[in-house]
Amino acid sequence: MNEHFNYDELLTSYFSGSLTETEERALEEWKSTSEENQTIFKNAEKIWKSLDLLQEMKGYNASRALSNVHSKTEQSSRLYQKNFLFYWQRIAAILLLPILISGVIYFFQAKHTSNNSFVWQTITTPPGVKSHAKLPDGTLVWLNSGTALSFPSSFSTGTRNVKLLGEAFFDVAKDEKHPFNVDLGRINIEVVGTKFNAINYEQEGQTEVVLTSGKVKLLEKDESKSWSVITLKPGQQATYNKMRETISLKEVDTGKYTSWIEGKLIFRDDPIGEVVNKLNRWFNVQIEITDPDIGNYIYTATFQNETIEQILSLIRRTSPVEYAIIQGKRLNDGSFEKQRIILRKR
Repeated sequence: MNEHFNYDELLTSYFSGSLTETEERALEEWKSTSEENQTIFKNAEKIWKSLDLLQEMKGYNASRALSNVHSKTEQSSRLYQKNFLFYWQRIAAILLLPILISGVIYFFQAKHTSNNSFVWQTITTPPGVKSHAKLPDGTLVWLNSGTALSFPSSFSTGTRNVKLLGEAFFDVAKDEKHPFNVDLGRINIEVVGTKFNAINYEQEGQTEVVLTSGKVKLLEKDESKSWSVITLKPGQQATYNKMRETISLKEVDTGKYTSWIEGKLIFRDDPIGEVVNKLNRWFNVQIEITDPDIGNYIYTATFQNETIEQILSLIRRTSPVEYAIIQGKRLNDGSFEKQRIILRKR
């Protein structure tokens, strides 16, 4: 889970040039999380730039100014007092800058967070990595490779809202008064206490929900409202086609879709395209199919602890397919490109 930071303090330190490298990375990540955070940053920056008084404060001699009060005329004295008050007003503005920044942050978070006034945070799993977490309400979540889950630091009132990009399995803590809502873009999931798997990778053309227990309601939303589309029963899978904006429903073996939690890859009469997608996410590789005929092949297998080379070798032995592995090049930052794997027909 991401380290917690006080972002109003980070903003103040940023503008004064005293951030550490870790704090600067945290602030950049916070800025990129949402448009609201970017707006907060821009408003805080305007406040800071309007108070360019540090150099003036360094050159201001209070003792000399005080002696001038006794040596000047009443008119000069009034002028001095006016200037003196002017300086101290602006000095006070600088001292109040952290409070102003905190106020800006509070205003925008209160405006854009519907169910509470807490800061949203995000858990991410890099490609090829899996993790699990416990949400503030006690809900347990397992995150698959390349997944981002956003949620507030506390579920105080109303609906328990989270946002998912990637794949996750939810064991939702039961609370009938506060429904649990998963934002998947055009489709939302609403439950009160249940177990389900959701797949919502941004680059893929469909969103999938598989229910293992309890009940799940799918909601379709537009800019103005949301409405119920379908209710799932245990053992059912709903698939939303993003391009056609259609939903299909079918009975499935839920173990096939939740086995990744236990480190297993299960395929049951799956087309090669689906196999490739899962292997790409599981091993953080880039598999390319060069022959369209390969797309007609289907596979049934269970893998656990096998390497990508072992799985490819099995595919080659059981079908007229061969493969070539192209190692990724080393990048300037010391990391490597994804390993490319070319599948072609023998």
